[in-house]
Amino acid sequence: MKETLHIYTRVSTRVQESGTSLSTQEQLGKDKAKQLGMKAQIWNEGSASSNHEDLVNRPKLLELMNEVEKGNVSHLFVFNNDRLSRNDVTQQTIKLALQKNDVVLYTKDGQFDLTNPQDKLFKTVLDGIASYDNALRAERSRLGKLAKVKEGYWYGAPPPYGYKTENKKLAIDKEESKWVKKIFNWVYDGKSLIWIKSQLDKNGVVARRGKFFSTGSLNVLLKNTHFIGYYYWSDKKSGEVIRCECPPIIDETVREEVTKRREISNARQNQKNRTEKFYLLRDFMVCGECGTNMRGRIDINAKGEKTQQTYYCPKKEKDWRDGVIERGNKWKRGKVGERGCGMNRSLNIPITDKMVSNLVMDVISHSTMLKEEFKDEVLKAKFASDEENQTLRKKEEKNQNRLSRKIEETRTTLADVETKRLLDEFDDYIVFSKVQKNLKKEIEKTQRELEQSRMRARELGNQKKWLDWLSTYGEEVKLQTVLSPTKKKEYLEGVLEKIEVCLDKQTLNHDLRVFFRMGLVDDKIEYKNPKKKSAGYAVIEGKKDKLLVIARADVLQLQQEARRQGRQKQVKKKGL
Repeated sequence: MKETLHIYTRVSTRVQESGTSLSTQEQLGKDKAKQLGMKAQIWNEGSASSNHEDLVNRPKLLELMNEVEKGNVSHLFVFNNDRLSRNDVTQQTIKLALQKNDVVLYTKDGQFDLTNPQDKLFKTVLDGIASYDNALRAERSRLGKLAKVKEGYWYGAPPPYGYKTENKKLAIDKEESKWVKKIFNWVYDGKSLIWIKSQLDKNGVVARRGKFFSTGSLNVLLKNTHFIGYYYWSDKKSGEVIRCECPPIIDETVREEVTKRREISNARQNQKNRTEKFYLLRDFMVCGECGTNMRGRIDINAKGEKTQQTYYCPKKEKDWRDGVIERGNKWKRGKVGERGCGMNRSLNIPITDKMVSNLVMDVISHSTMLKEEFKDEVLKAKFASDEENQTLRKKEEKNQNRLSRKIEETRTTLADVETKRLLDEFDDYIVFSKVQKNLKKEIEKTQRELEQSRMRARELGNQKKWLDWLSTYGEEVKLQTVLSPTKKKEYLEGVLEKIEVCLDKQTLNHDLRVFFRMGLVDDKIEYKNPKKKSAGYAVIEGKKDKLLVIARADVLQLQQEARRQGRQKQVKKKGL
């Protein structure tokens, strides 16, 4: 009975699979079988990478090796040595199995008896050459990809929603970018992700894979920096991080505001009853002891009465939940753990809201910039009009596009220079070093100009927000009496940046540092000639923060007064 020559065929890519390589390997194997007087059995793997695939992912090779282990294979043919594998682990596994089972290996170049020390050594050398060649090609591929990324080419993954690829670079997709702008503007206007998803679904807008957007995919989309003109690419092997420029879709000020709102929203995501109870100041307040966003708590009894209303630092709660504070340890007031917080006293909500509102109204009413006789004149001098603001923002947008193109072109030149050096086309290393250094300096300089342009655009956006606030609330209003609670919060959002809360351990007073969006605190007028005011004046911008002390003694007195008034109301209600 004739012996069998087992013929294993494989190519590295699907493109090769459709060509003649597999049939060529098979025919050479059959010719070898005829020459040896054996019958042929074909094991066709089709396309499979020799470097990244192991035996588990190579079903035909695994099946063949099972037959080797059973002793059913004595003669094996492969087109050349690396058809079995260039992967070091897989390579050694196969070699040991063939040696252990006395299998003779044939290739188009000859025969290997792996029980023979000389053939065994030769096979090891060929395995090493195949691994080296594969590693070299992989490194060349990596360096080529790195050079392309530096030149501004997209790295091959599907482009982000809102973009398409043109000439292998990111370009704005007209239809998708329209919805990207809408999504950001909706979030900017305070719409929820669930509401935004419903609007997208109604209009048949689908994500990149053809499915409707989820709130999760919208969250991911809102994090992308691509939409303001750049993204980062990281080379896994070297760890090098490259900043790449791309066409912007949205205004950077809009994204910045959206990011702030999303951060606040995410920080509050575990807040109980966050949609049911209204807090005027909670979203502004930050613990000055540990930096945690403060929370609010309003407890209501069975009669519908508010029994507790407090702003507090949730750091202790988080530490208990995360296991930082051991469950068995009883918490004591004033005791600060390894990662604890010294803010161990809460603030009364009604009193805090009233005192902060009074402070804000006092600052605004005394602000020179906001006084009726100076407001229009001062703000016109300080800020551009809506029309001028829009013109300036468009100018900065054009400037940013120009600078981005310049960075891209300079990077392309740098990549070409470095490639020539790798190919030894630069004879003089000193000249190469100078050219490389100058190009890198030019890129850094242009990047600084681009960042300055973006900062100017952000400032113009902030001016626009301030002007919008003035158009709505510019007339003198009384925050406590005229506006509804929701409008009060909108009013405060226009003028306040944040409120830092600290606890004085000696007096137990709360120190609130109230930060304004503009320098309204103690701004003033300086006349060029105090005796002749018609000679003109200059408005000196004030500070952006003011300290408010909520004294423990005052709070206790106000609480007693509130309880006394409450008892009087009960007496009147009962007619006593």
